[in-house]
Amino acid sequence: MPLPNSFLAHLRAGPYNPRSSKQGDALAEAIVVDLLATCRGLAAAAADGEVVWKRNFNLIYGSSPWKSDLVIGAPPPGTQPPKDEPILEAPPSSVHIAVEIKGVMTEHRKAIKNRKRDLESHHAHVHNYDPRSIAGGVLVLNIAERFRSPLRVPGDVTTHKNPVALMQHCIAEAQGIAVRRESAGDGLDAKCVIVVDDDNIDFASSSYRETPPAPQVGDPMHYDAFIQRLCADWTSRFGS
Repeated sequence: MPLPNSFLAHLRAGPYNPRSSKQGDALAEAIVVDLLATCRGLAAAAADGEVVWKRNFNLIYGSSPWKSDLVIGAPPPGTQPPKDEPILEAPPSSVHIAVEIKGVMTEHRKAIKNRKRDLESHHAHVHNYDPRSIAGGVLVLNIAERFRSPLRVPGDVTTHKNPVALMQHCIAEAQGIAVRRESAGDGLDAKCVIVVDDDNIDFASSSYRETPPAPQVGDPMHYDAFIQRLCADWTSRFGS
C-alpha cells in the first residue's frame, strides 16, 4: 500500500496550520479509503451498512471524552446501507477502530515528547472504553530543512540544522510507544510514521520522504504495515 496521494495533494494545497483539523481530516479520509481497498471483510460490512466512519468523534469512557481523529464502528440503529459511497460517514454507536493522528513539523525534540504522550494516552483511553477496540496511532514527521509556522511572526522561518538526525530521534521515540499483540494489555494495536518534506512556504514542492530514515516497506511502522494491521485486527475481533 503506497502512501496516500490525497494527503500529499492536501499538503501541496497549503498552508499547514497545527491548530486546524484539516490536515488530520484529510489523512483520516485517506486511511479509510486505503483500508476499504485492502480489507475485503471491512469493505463488505461497509457496503451492507454494518460499519460507518466519523472524523473528530468524542469517544467517551465513563465521564471522560477523548476526541479521536478517526473512528470506524457499528452504525446507529436504523442506518441504511450506503447508496453512492463505499461507507457512510456517521457517528458510530460503538467504536471498533479509533485512530489518533499527530504531526511534528518543527521544534522536533520538544514536540515529539508531547506527541508520544498523546498517543500513549490515546491507546489507554480506547482500551478502557473497550479492550477489543483497536487503537491506531499515526505520526507525521517533517524532514524539511526549514519551516514557516503560522503561529509565529509572519516571515519568521525556523531552520532545522540536521533534519535527518531529528527524524532519527523522533522515529526512535515512536518505536518506544508500546504495542500490544492481542486484545488485552497496554499499547497501540497499530502505529506508523509518515515522513514529509514540507517547508510551508513553497506548498507545491511538498513531498513524501520514502528513503531512510523514513520507515521502509517491511518495517512495522510503515504505512502499509499499519493498514494491514488494522485490517487483521478488525477481521479477527469484529469480522463475521
